[in-house]
Amino acid sequence: MSVRRRVQGGLTDVVGHLLDASEVSLSVLRRDGDVVEIDPGTVTAAKVVPAAPVRAGWEVPHLTPEEMQRMCWAGWPAREHEMLGDWALRAHGGITGRANSAMAVGEPGRPLADALAAVAGWYTARGLPPLLQLPLTDPANDSMHDLGWERLHVTLVQVAPIVKLLDGAPEPTLRAVVEPAPSADWRSVMHDLDVDVERHVAILTGPPVVGFATLYAGTNPLVIGRVSVEGQWCGITSVDVVPTMRRRGLGSEVMSVLLRWAQDHGATSSYLQVRAVNAPALRLYAGLGYATHHPYGYWGLTDSDG
Repeated sequence: MSVRRRVQGGLTDVVGHLLDASEVSLSVLRRDGDVVEIDPGTVTAAKVVPAAPVRAGWEVPHLTPEEMQRMCWAGWPAREHEMLGDWALRAHGGITGRANSAMAVGEPGRPLADALAAVAGWYTARGLPPLLQLPLTDPANDSMHDLGWERLHVTLVQVAPIVKLLDGAPEPTLRAVVEPAPSADWRSVMHDLDVDVERHVAILTGPPVVGFATLYAGTNPLVIGRVSVEGQWCGITSVDVVPTMRRRGLGSEVMSVLLRWAQDHGATSSYLQVRAVNAPALRLYAGLGYATHHPYGYWGLTDSDG
């Protein structure tokens, strides 16, 4: 959407994904990850605008949001899942939202209200807060509030071709090691590793083809990342830098290592997922050449602790 509004001194446009619209506020997610709250009384015009064209040579194989969500699921598998029509109910002991949410893509095989009730019951029976992962392009978003659910946050799925990402990428200045499982050094850098380490590691090592990169200065691990390969696609996750070494380009270095490893294992295209509010990560990935494929939201019951 492009929303034109009155501000002090004139008019300004806000361009991005429309998250919510009510009588008191419009919420627009901009490309840089900022969510702008707009007073409807200041709006002078609004229109739907087409997505920015893909740069020549940066095309990736076409996947719908539903297909891409399933690709992301393959790269982050949960211990337990059950199908509800096309929807996938996933649980892994509460470790990460991706592995403990219903992937609501396609048709659930029953009316939306009944499907949401089934989702709530499935997670409640496992002692987990009901959580739903829903692309913002899905019309079901329009009914979620009325059915007792609230959007908790938004994540962007971004994509880029590996050959373009690596074109001109500098060689890493640090010693790089890629292993089939997260080493003690790798784990020491990951800031959000769950207290139930082994159960979390079970998610990380779940895909058939997966690599864990650690970059060292001497014997000190400074930056890590994880990559899984699903056919011609690879998914990048868990990029982390020790706090004292951030903003020095190490994120770009580990991305280069991960992408080269994935390319060696047959991948040609890359995807990643990043919170819409994570502006530093969005700047890093935009600088590398990633473009947003689609956004999705997490929804929780309004009377749920989740």
